[in-house]
Amino acid sequence: MKTTKGLIKSIYAACFVAAIVLATTDSSMARQAYTTQEFSVSDNSNIEVRTSGGSIEVFGENTDEVRVEMYVRKRGKLLEQREADLDDWEIRIEKEGNTVYAIAKREGRSWGNNNLSISFKVYAPVKSRTDLRTSGGSLRLENLQGDQMARTSGGSIEADNIAGDIELKTSGGSITINDIEGTVEANTSGGRIRAENVTGGIDARTSGGSITLERVSGNVEASTSGGSIEAEVLDPNDFIELRTSGGSITVYVPKDLGYDIDLDGNRVRADLHNFKGQFDKNDMKGTMNGGGTRLKARTSGGSVNLRYL
Repeated sequence: MKTTKGLIKSIYAACFVAAIVLATTDSSMARQAYTTQEFSVSDNSNIEVRTSGGSIEVFGENTDEVRVEMYVRKRGKLLEQREADLDDWEIRIEKEGNTVYAIAKREGRSWGNNNLSISFKVYAPVKSRTDLRTSGGSLRLENLQGDQMARTSGGSIEADNIAGDIELKTSGGSITINDIEGTVEANTSGGRIRAENVTGGIDARTSGGSITLERVSGNVEASTSGGSIEAEVLDPNDFIELRTSGGSITVYVPKDLGYDIDLDGNRVRADLHNFKGQFDKNDMKGTMNGGGTRLKARTSGGSVNLRYL
């Protein structure tokens, strides 16, 4: 009797393990790319990606190849080749010279496959320049050296560990930036902007969110119509210009450097050092430590606070 019970338990255990393995396998297969292509390239390769309705991700690696993975989704569900009908799409994944193209374009005005979205995930050499554009998805760039451009009409943008100048633009999402050795241009019509560790200066603009800049250096320009601004400038260059219509401004700068100051808000707060000029509760104009970097901050809907690192 014990032997029979033991056998039954063993069968149940085997079935349980098999079910787990099968579920894991099915889950792994569900995450596989619709198609994958690889191309050999030299240093300073170019990556150009276009799609409608999907996301784009590019990751820099220690490799001399570019691997392009294409994913097809319908109503959020990942599809395999046997499930997807791409007759209404023009797909181009190829290399010309040292440039790799990954382009998915919906042809004509066919409504049959409007629920489909095509995304790309690209693994490329670290020394790669990118030009990424999508009409309806998020964008991500990571671990790259060279100038980068990313634009989307309906998603967020993330850029991490980039050595080069970057230009980021979205009409409907937030922008997050970390560890950039180069200049940054970030523009969004519908979200917040957050940047940390930028060494080449930044121009950040949004119509509908706050702006937070931490540990940035160089020239700084930030403007928003609908939120607050907080900027920590470790090593300012020629100018710092901050503007908002709907929030407060707080700027942190080194205490011992020289500044030409122009602050204007419902209330201006500053701990002055070697200041010459005019200062009242809502306006401050003059020089500090003999003058130098132009420091201008204006808001019509909040306070302006000048603080020191």
